Amino acid sequence: MASWTEIPNSSLESGAPIRAVDGVAFRDNPVAIAEGAAGAPRINPSTAINWGATTNTAAESDWVTDRTAAATAGEVGTYALCAVTANTDTDYSIGSTIAGSNLGYVSFQWDSEGTSGGLAINGVPSGTWRCMGYSKNLYNSVSFYYKSATLWLRIA
Repeated sequence: MASWTEIPNSSLESGAPIRAVDGVAFRDNPVAIAEGAAGAPRINPSTAINWGATTNTAAESDWVTDRTAAATAGEVGTYALCAVTANTDTDYSIGSTIAGSNLGYVSFQWDSEGTSGGLAINGVPSGTWRCMGYSKNLYNSVSFYYKSATLWLRIA
């Protein structure tokens, strides 16, 4: 990894030759920035990638899909179909957040005739998740509970 070197303005004189130590810093500092070296300025990804600067939309799409394909299930930035497992009357709408410990991964179940079904819940995600749909939850400790599945995005 390259090291970040501060170059004081006083070391740079108009019309004077560059010092070797400053030349090395000019060579290494861009690499240090890209590698995230200690003390180096940070690149802001939201402004560093100028999507409109190129007409090669395939390259832009590849950049996104390569990162999506490399993600593992439950990683920050991934989506999952989940249901709220906590016994609660709280409904969750788009933008609501919840701890993963209150969610469960789901699949849909149907009988062989396709006339009745429900959710199968298996596994508990970690982290914090944002609701990307709507989750209706009714709970009555005496007689029943009702849970629905929706899409969730892991944000932390």
